[in-house]
Amino acid sequence: MKKYWAIFVLLLSVTLSAKAQYTEISGVSKTETPNNVRLFKVVQGRIEEIASTTPDAKGAFNFKFQPEYKGYYAIGFGDKYEIQDKYKIYAKGDDKINLKLNDSTYVLNGENTKENLLLYQWYKLAYKVERRSVYFSRSGRRMQGFFPELQNLVDQSQNWIVGKETGNAEFDQLLKSTIDYDLAYFTTAFMISPRASKPNPNDYTAYVKNFNAEQYLQTEELLRFPYGTTLLRSLVAFKTQDYYNSGWEKQLHGISSDVLKGELVLSKMATVKSYTNYQELYDAYKKYFLTIDQKERVKKIEAGLQKYKPGAAAVNFTCWDVTDKEVSLSDFKGKIVLVDVWATWCGPCNKEIPYLKKLEEEFHGKDVVFMGVSVDEPKDKEKWKKFLITNQLEGVQVFAGGWHQSTIAKSYNINGIPRFMLFDKNGNIINVDAPRPSDPKLKETLDRLLSGL
Repeated sequence: MKKYWAIFVLLLSVTLSAKAQYTEISGVSKTETPNNVRLFKVVQGRIEEIASTTPDAKGAFNFKFQPEYKGYYAIGFGDKYEIQDKYKIYAKGDDKINLKLNDSTYVLNGENTKENLLLYQWYKLAYKVERRSVYFSRSGRRMQGFFPELQNLVDQSQNWIVGKETGNAEFDQLLKSTIDYDLAYFTTAFMISPRASKPNPNDYTAYVKNFNAEQYLQTEELLRFPYGTTLLRSLVAFKTQDYYNSGWEKQLHGISSDVLKGELVLSKMATVKSYTNYQELYDAYKKYFLTIDQKERVKKIEAGLQKYKPGAAAVNFTCWDVTDKEVSLSDFKGKIVLVDVWATWCGPCNKEIPYLKKLEEEFHGKDVVFMGVSVDEPKDKEKWKKFLITNQLEGVQVFAGGWHQSTIAKSYNINGIPRFMLFDKNGNIINVDAPRPSDPKLKETLDRLLSGL
């Protein structure tokens, strides 16, 4: 009996020892502005923070953690919503990583694993192309010479990877995939970056001419990378040539993996402002939410939008008219209210003005209030008053006293304008992200509401 007990204790200790394998990261942060250093794990192609630390007076920092999986993690600055300024590291447990972080790069020094040494070699080789593509807005937005540089990196990578082995077969295969997906990431990031003019197809090199976005959309492999969902959107944008305006069927076409389809829909769903828009997406594409992670994220999005559900009581807000008289949303109970959140400097807002005026004329004398809410900064209040006169804006015009500090922006999570919202005669929500006046659906909705349907 004692013999069997000893064997059990030995097996238990071996099991516990095997589980308790930690990765230790030691480093120095040398940046112009002090920043917390953050460690992230990769979850379905996006990053989630594991830990954060403030470097000491000399910039030194340290992390010790037990990896949930063998694969890529990310370390760097900023929150999980921004993939820039994060660097891939490979962790498997029972390993050490030593590095120095700067404002625009990282350097390995001291004791490091074979995996991270090879990964760093690839990082250095790809650095210039990555800076010109992923960090396009910071690199002067130059297009000239990018495609030859990219082609040169493609050619170099094919020779560089030959014979690169660490003794870790799983990582060695991952590194080959990393090169392939990194190159796709650099290419699509550059091609879809906003700029005054589009790249000239005559400048394309062989790699770009033959680039096939759909080959990366067949499996979930891209979700192993910190930039996975960003690359997913970039690939779709490259494929459709118009990510924001192309229909869902066009965007989903060519994606073989239902999990990837779910991730694409979720990336859009995370940006919706109204429960109505969320419900439309959910009803149409819920069949693609397959993983536990996806289902949990859907529930979280729904919970956050519950307060904006049609029929929910509106959150009242108070602003000031041109005479500094207080005007509140609740003042207009008994009428349908269309709220237009805008600013004088907002180009898309100004484009809606002619359509809004036409709508006001068509519904003049009916139980509809058109309420324009300016989120111009307090210093621009006189500019707002002049704008009203110059553009002959009528209806109820009020000043919120700034964007981020205003009650309306905080209450309705307004992070982009123009934003149109509809409220019913009882002061309840109809839609807090209503169609714009340029969209015929808005007039159809108002007609339907007034007819009592």
